[in-house]
Amino acid sequence: MRANRVRLDTRGRVLLPPALREASALQPGMKLDVAVEEGELHVSPSETAIRGRAPTLDRKGRLTLPGGLRRSLGLAPGATLLLRVDAPGLRLVAPGRLFQRIRTARLALEEALQQG
Repeated sequence: MRANRVRLDTRGRVLLPPALREASALQPGMKLDVAVEEGELHVSPSETAIRGRAPTLDRKGRLTLPGGLRRSLGLAPGATLLLRVDAPGLRLVAPGRLFQRIRTARLALEEALQQG
């Protein structure tokens, strides 16, 4: 499945359309776990998630990201995120973080080619 653009609302929520909820196997009320790797947020079902520290999915399909998590990732209200289903679960990333990783990789490649 390709990446989808979603927007963070003023309450730190991202609306997941029914097709994305189904593809990711995330259900309202399900305990969710979160992991951050290289600026990407991985959300997946969990039996051990701690309330208040993990995202929640309400019955309307809104994924709420806790304030501390949003701040640590530099996400402000209105931020555009790229979402990709990674069943079970999904990945969210800010486009700017992806561009920075691409720039860094390109510079490393150019440096290696100049030295080699």
